[in-house]
Amino acid sequence: MTKTIAFLATVMIASGAELKLGKPLTLKQATPIPALISQPAAYSGKMVQVKGKITEVCQEMGCWMAIADPESGKTVRVKVNDGDIAFPKDGAGKLVVAEGKFTPINLNREQAVAYLKHEAEENGKKFDPAKVKSGITIYQLAGQGAVITD
Repeated sequence: MTKTIAFLATVMIASGAELKLGKPLTLKQATPIPALISQPAAYSGKMVQVKGKITEVCQEMGCWMAIADPESGKTVRVKVNDGDIAFPKDGAGKLVVAEGKFTPINLNREQAVAYLKHEAEENGKKFDPAKVKSGITIYQLAGQGAVITD
């Protein structure tokens, strides 16, 4: 079934159609990604909507995507439970509006190394743990719905 969903998503995106995933969007206004990142406490635990360009998608199961603000380049990740939504693996470069609960996740250095190593493996990239000098904060939406367009 997941392969069928991914195939249909690919066909819809290739044809220029709007692809709606998950629950319908309900918020009337997007929160700028730079505002989320510069003031995470103000949004933590709240439902937010973001708009931007998809820069990466999980190549394993389509369970997450990274969205970049077009002006600042700052990114936020939208993560869903495996099987709830399958983001199209070829979605990078497409425009998206997504909603979810905003959660900053603070990782110490050891956790950051494990996280970044896993991410690199999922995307077939090389990873050098020596380059990770300290902990990191990941900004993530627990995704509930998204609309992807060309």
